[in-house]
Amino acid sequence: MLRQRITAKGRRVDWDNEPGFDEVKERYVQLDLEAWLAKHAIREEGRRQGAANLPAPDVDGLDATEEKILAWVNLRARVCRRNVSDHLADLERELTDIESDQDLADLKLEVSEIGRDGELALGGQVERGGHLLLGAKEAVREDTADFRAFRRRARLTRQADYSHRRWSLPVILTCFVVEIVLNATLLMEVNAFGLVGSSIQMALISFVNIFAAGLAMGFLLRQRNHVGVTRRSLAWIGIVVLLGTTVAFNLAIGHFRDSMQAIINDPGADILALGTDVVDRFLANAAALDSFQSYLLALLGFLFFCIASWKWLQRDDPYPDYGRRHRQFQTLRDNYIERYDTAQRDLKNVHDQFASQLEDRREGLKIKQSAWKDICVRGQHLVDEYEVNLGQYPHDLNHLVAEYRAANRAARMEPVPRHFGTPVSLDAGVVDTPPAFSPPPPTKLNDMMEHVHGAVEVLRDEYGKAARKYPTLEELDGDGRDA
Repeated sequence: MLRQRITAKGRRVDWDNEPGFDEVKERYVQLDLEAWLAKHAIREEGRRQGAANLPAPDVDGLDATEEKILAWVNLRARVCRRNVSDHLADLERELTDIESDQDLADLKLEVSEIGRDGELALGGQVERGGHLLLGAKEAVREDTADFRAFRRRARLTRQADYSHRRWSLPVILTCFVVEIVLNATLLMEVNAFGLVGSSIQMALISFVNIFAAGLAMGFLLRQRNHVGVTRRSLAWIGIVVLLGTTVAFNLAIGHFRDSMQAIINDPGADILALGTDVVDRFLANAAALDSFQSYLLALLGFLFFCIASWKWLQRDDPYPDYGRRHRQFQTLRDNYIERYDTAQRDLKNVHDQFASQLEDRREGLKIKQSAWKDICVRGQHLVDEYEVNLGQYPHDLNHLVAEYRAANRAARMEPVPRHFGTPVSLDAGVVDTPPAFSPPPPTKLNDMMEHVHGAVEVLRDEYGKAARKYPTLEELDGDGRDA
């Protein structure tokens, strides 16, 4: 607040100052003319002076009240200009602080150190990842060469097929259980121990049919596809022999039931002669069984043998050892892929760690650039609005003086002085020339941003080079296809 202030013309101004500029909100404040007139009793003063016919009609020049109004408006304009100039200078100092040479130099050094540390960290991680992949890489190369050589020798051009492997063993186990149950019901009528005894006997018989003979037959069926003529020939011989042996075994089981039935029918029969009787019956006529149940027993045993042989064959690729080699081949490749992904992930984590630090610095610079632009826009807005807002001051001055003169004219009995018809003018230069605001271009900020961009790009390039040092499966096996 300004009280008892002396103006440039030596006139005393004892009214409170009404700030024309709000530095906090950065806006110009228009004078409330009616409130100001009422607060300072300008109309009352005009009527009081007019009632005394003052100023006299022959007085030339402004009276004391008019001079006081003129001085006050001049002072308000000058204070507003000074406040705006000071505020613009503060904004320029803020811009200077944003582009502090020391701060930017420290930031440049920090960015360079982050970039160098990132490159060193990537190099160290590449070495660690190389050690992680070394064993798996050599295993894949060796096994790939061996696997392809195996396929060439076997003249295989198709993929290994063991798609039924998952369900083969469950089906075989189911056959084992079903054969025990079905055959035990056929055997329990002639077994002294009933269902329990017959179940134990059929478990042994089913094991021979399904797990011994079935497994052997599945093996032989696979061998018949071998590229070697000798092995195929031996396989066919083995198939014929095993097929005949299995048929004979199941017919013997039927004769075994007949012999047990004969003992049950003849209480005086010697149970110790059961084995001899079975052999005699089989040698006499292997295909001649005494009952339908015995034929069914032999048929079921052979049927389950055939199913088990088929499922044992389906547990792997039809070509001998192809499925095992292919699974090993895939396991080694999957292991390499897992390690490769781990190495790449660790490498990316290292890159992201340092890239994040650089990105933080870049974001800080973006904030500074945004603040720079905001300050420039604010300052330029004040300059652009200066003439518009300060241009109102001459109108305010003449309105205040006109109100005083109108009240004076209405109250006086004599003519008004000649100057009452003349507008009042502010001092020259008070509102005509806006204060200067010349912010420098943000050259240093832009250069620093380019430096950070460059560091980010270099780190990204180093990461790309490091990532390419890990060979992919395609690079290990040439064309990326499994043979």
